[in-house]
Amino acid sequence: RMQVFMKTDGGPLNSYVELQWGGPDTVPFKMNIYVEDGSVRPFSFVVETPGGSNALAIRNTDPSGIPLSASVELNLEENDPITNLS
Repeated sequence: RMQVFMKTDGGPLNSYVELQWGGPDTVPFKMNIYVEDGSVRPFSFVVETPGGSNALAIRNTDPSGIPLSASVELNLEENDPITNLS
């Protein structure tokens, strides 16, 4: 399980995220993200990461070239208040 957090210092957050796990025969998790102002509304998500080997790619697709900051927290615990949404 991992949490991904993305933001900008102002302006749009426009990115493409791809998570590949388990090997070449699995279907990757893909997401296009657009937020009008990444400093006012940063974007985060939690995703399960089954299996042993995982690869995460985050691409800044904003045509104006506004910098994107991203951080990833790995191996979140089931009872972590960040991920306990029930």
